[in-house]
Amino acid sequence: MPKTPKNTPLLPRIIVFVVGLLLTLYGTFIPLLPVIGARASGEITVIRRELGDRQAPVANSYSYSVGFEFTLPDGRIIPGNTKTIGTAMSAGISKGRSAVFYLPALPYVNALERDARFDFGKVAILAAGLFLCFAAIRRQIR
Repeated sequence: MPKTPKNTPLLPRIIVFVVGLLLTLYGTFIPLLPVIGARASGEITVIRRELGDRQAPVANSYSYSVGFEFTLPDGRIIPGNTKTIGTAMSAGISKGRSAVFYLPALPYVNALERDARFDFGKVAILAAGLFLCFAAIRRQIR
């Protein structure tokens, strides 16, 4: 009977750990933006429906890509992007003014006000990231 190795190769474990760390950071920082970040007035510039029907249990649901931009106090314009789910007729969001939260030290970490809240999706992303981090640092294969 062949023996299984005690340790997995290092490169895949590093990649899994980095992906888990990025998911953990996203799940942590985006809901905290209203507390630790700054608020700016932004402009939703693009709403584009992607691909076809999502084939989800809820009929008539489509993915939308929403592009926005906001101006920093120093005058720089920073772009942003988010995803949302809507119907065939509407994304549930309209072009025009919208509040944006961002990190002053790193303004490319930003989110629309409607996305910068703690919800079940962020909890799931945080849990998946933590799981990947712990799985990557575990030494033995079972």
